[in-house]
Order: sequence, then structure tokens, then C-alpha cells
Amino acid sequence: MNFKVFGLVASLAAIPAAAFGQDARLPAAPLVLLSPQQAVEAALTVSPALRGAGAARQAVQADTLQARLRPNPELRGSFENFGGFGGRQENRGFRALESTVGLAQRIELGGKRSARISLAARSGEVAALDFTGARLEIAREVVTALATAEAARRLVGVERERARLAAETLRAARARVEAGRDPLLQAERAEVVRATADIAAERAQRELDIALGDLAVFIGVPRVDLAARQPWFDDTGPNPGRPVPADPLARLSGSPELARLEAAIAQQRANLTLQRATAVPDVTISGDVRRFGGSDETAFVAGASIPLPFYDRNQGGIARAQAELTRAEAEAERGRSVLVATLVTAEQRLALAWRSVDTLRRTALPSAEQAARFATLGYGEGRFSFLEVLDAQRALSDTRAQLVEAFQAFHALRAQVQRLRGDLPAISSQPVNTPNGSAR
Repeated sequence: MNFKVFGLVASLAAIPAAAFGQDARLPAAPLVLLSPQQAVEAALTVSPALRGAGAARQAVQADTLQARLRPNPELRGSFENFGGFGGRQENRGFRALESTVGLAQRIELGGKRSARISLAARSGEVAALDFTGARLEIAREVVTALATAEAARRLVGVERERARLAAETLRAARARVEAGRDPLLQAERAEVVRATADIAAERAQRELDIALGDLAVFIGVPRVDLAARQPWFDDTGPNPGRPVPADPLARLSGSPELARLEAAIAQQRANLTLQRATAVPDVTISGDVRRFGGSDETAFVAGASIPLPFYDRNQGGIARAQAELTRAEAEAERGRSVLVATLVTAEQRLALAWRSVDTLRRTALPSAEQAARFATLGYGEGRFSFLEVLDAQRALSDTRAQLVEAFQAFHALRAQVQRLRGDLPAISSQPVNTPNGSAR
């Protein structure tokens, strides 16, 4: 009996511990996203990709610190005229020891230090532009992934509505078959349409799960979810029309890629200056104190040395730096053309996407909804055939899906244009709640 009581008490005591362990293993709450601004802010806060770009910029800043440092002095020492156990007469032991101790300092000539500092500064500018480009690329990826996820969620609604309409058509077809107004074949066809619509709805739900997973990866959090309402998805703003000003380079004035092309040229020019300065030999001066053990006298010794540039004049380094400068200039010329062409193409596609959204939303969708409504009501009254109802419902669902896809394409293209122009989405002032519940 005592063993039973002890076992019951042990079981009751283990229940809270087990419950606590189960709660500890519960997945973190998902990050609920309300807008692209919030998603971008979260990504710029926790994204591993941005941390890596920041570390690269810090590495270049460390190079700037190192470039300012001068050569270290050298402590020198020498000992002469000691015979040890093999010495003879006055050189036996340490009686005639001569010791010399002094310092040597290498003095850089040719402007090497200033050239190093200039090269480090130019490299820092390139690294800063790379960091800005990384921020813009993360913003573009997050906005595109968010638009894809919201489109996938709306497509789930479209497919579920398609399935609902197919179910209503199936009920109407069965009623007409039972009333003897249509053959059994019509009900069978309606059953096929309903089953196909159910499968499409399930597939759309899986696509939504995949899109949310991709969005979480881009942001850098375990899980994300979308708020019930995403009004930004329906907002396309005014017609982009023809860009103003007409010069594409003027519209690329904020692009970090365009600025990086020029910064890379300045970096290679600074490197060429450094390589030319390296060809100038440095002079080393020294000052020593010499002690004569035999006479207990002291003398001072001064010296200087400089390499004779008979063979190595850094010819290879200078030639390589000149070639790198030529390559940077050629890449800049090509890069400007590529950026301009990419921007013009993206802007044209953005304008086309805006017109597609506007046409589908204002004209195509209302007409499709009205046609589907009339066909569904008229089918029960025998005024429309089964095929006409199917065509009207299919046209409605297809138009809704096309509109969602047009919205998605518009937001993806607008994010690309903003990326090219160097525009970040406005960051909201609301705190971003990370999955562990803390605000950043």
C-alpha cells in the first residue's frame, strides 16, 4: 500500500515538470507582418546576410586603422671579442668583450603612408556602398517575397471560391437531373469540376505555406504569418507613366551600384599610386652605443642604409595596378550601360503592370462577376446551359487569379525599380516584435 501511495505522489509531482518541459519545446510565436515597411525593418534588424555585409565593412575599417601605423623601431645588439673557453691571451674569457646596443628605424619615403591611407579610404567607400547595396537587396527580396506570400494567400481564397461555386453548380445540376430536365451526364461533369476545384484549393494552400517559409528565410526568423488585412497590396498609386526626368542616369543618382563603379575606379587609382610609391626604397637609420670591455671606454655609432633598386623596382606591382585600373574603367563603362538598360526595362514593365492591374480591376473583374452571377441564376431557371455556366465561373475565377498575379508582379517590379534607384521602403516607427516576444 505504501508503494502505491508513493507511486501516486511521484506521478503527481512529475506532471508539472513534464508540462514545463513540453512548454519549453513549443515553437516560437510567428512574426506577424502588417506591411512591407515592417517586414523590411525586421529583416534589416535580424538578417544574417546583413550582419555578414556589416562584418565585411568592419574588416575594411580595420585596414584603415592599420594603414595609418608607422614601421616599428628595431632594437639591435651585438657582442664581439669574447673568447669563451677557447680564447687566448687578452681574448680569453670576457676581458676584451665589445658590446653594442642600439635602435634602428625605417623611414618610409615616396609617400607610402599617405598612399596606404588613401587606398584604405577608397576601399572603405567601396565597402560602404556594398553595405548599402546589401540593405537594398534585402529590402527588395523581402518585399517581393511578401507580395508573393500575400498573392498566394489571396489565390487560396480564389480557389476556395471557385470550389464553392462548383459545389453550388453541382447541387443545381443534381436538382435538374432529379427533375428530369438534364441528363445524368451533366451531374457527373459538375462532380468532376467540383473535385478539380477542391484539388486546386489544396494546391494553393501548399503554395501559401511554401511562400511563408521563403519569406521567413529572407527575413531571418523561424516563422512568419500575415495579418488579416494587407491594404498595401491593393494600393498601386498613380500611373507611373513616363519617368521624369528623361535621363536614366539622373534617375540612378541614388543607386549604390552606380556610385560603386566610380568608387572602384578611385580605389584602383589609389592602388596604382601606392604601387608606384612602393618602388621608392626606404632608408633605415640607426644609433648604437658601443662598450669596450678591455678599456672600459664607450663610443657612439651611427649608421644608415638604403636598398639599391637595381633589380626590383616593383615593376610587376605597378603593371598589375595599371591593368586593374583599366579593367575598373571598362567595367564602369559597361556597368553604367547595364544599369540604364535594366532600369528602363523595369520602368516599362512597371507601367505595363500598372495598366494591367487597372484594366482587370476596373473593367474585366466587374464584367466577369456580373456574367457569372447571371449565368448561375439563369441556370437554375433553365435559361443557360451547363457549359455556359462553367465558362462564366471559370472566367470569373481566372480573372480574379489574374488580378492577384498582376498585383504581385506590380509590387515585385516596383521593388526592383526602387532597388535600382537606391530607394528603401519607408521604415515604420512601430516596434518590431521578434519571435521570442521582445521588441527591437
